[in-house]
Amino acid sequence: MKSQMRILLTIVFLTLITTNLKAQNPSESHIGSWYNYSSHHRLSERFSLNPWAELRLYETSSNYNLAYISLRGNYHIKSNQTLGLAYAYLDIDTVFEFDHQPNVHEHRIYEQYTYNKTKSKLNIQHRARFEQRFLDFSDRNELQNRFRYRLSLKYNLSNTIFINVSEEPFVNFQDQVFHENRFYSGFGFNVTSHSQLQIGYLKQHIRKNNLNRIQVGISFKTDNRKQKTTLAQL
Repeated sequence: MKSQMRILLTIVFLTLITTNLKAQNPSESHIGSWYNYSSHHRLSERFSLNPWAELRLYETSSNYNLAYISLRGNYHIKSNQTLGLAYAYLDIDTVFEFDHQPNVHEHRIYEQYTYNKTKSKLNIQHRARFEQRFLDFSDRNELQNRFRYRLSLKYNLSNTIFINVSEEPFVNFQDQVFHENRFYSGFGFNVTSHSQLQIGYLKQHIRKNNLNRIQVGISFKTDNRKQKTTLAQL
């Protein structure tokens, strides 16, 4: 476990010291921010729901970029394997400067599969997702499809604090096949047994742009499954 911990810390350190802040366009010259809220509601042994909301800014606390809301339903094949189906709506401002151009609106449907494996204090998650994106531009409508795969590593430093590192490449089925990649590293805190706070750094390569983003997220979970009665409880 000590060697795995050193690897995670090395990845975080190398990413931070190699960050390139030289601007090629206005959005690259600023450190933007992504603020998100998520929750996981376990309805039964097989089914759960995941509401999600996210606000993205071109700068740390101003200059609107994107709003994202979604709802995903999950079917739990096993305790560590899940299938999901979701709908999402996005309102996107594609221009860094303040302008009068209409925003792009997107209706998105996606399907995903997740697989989790835990080794002592290290949790490994694989996530594969197919997306169908219905984009409404000011002059046309488009349907775009893409695939994304995310590998996440979560290492528990204690019962309260953990490190999270993830890598997620995107495959576009239209032009510019490998059009996006996201690398994230950060810390998380178990605020309570049912809530978490995460703060980290996101390096986003998207259509030849290199963006640096601070990501702050809060998550909650509930569990409506009935506890199994044991002899000790009788």
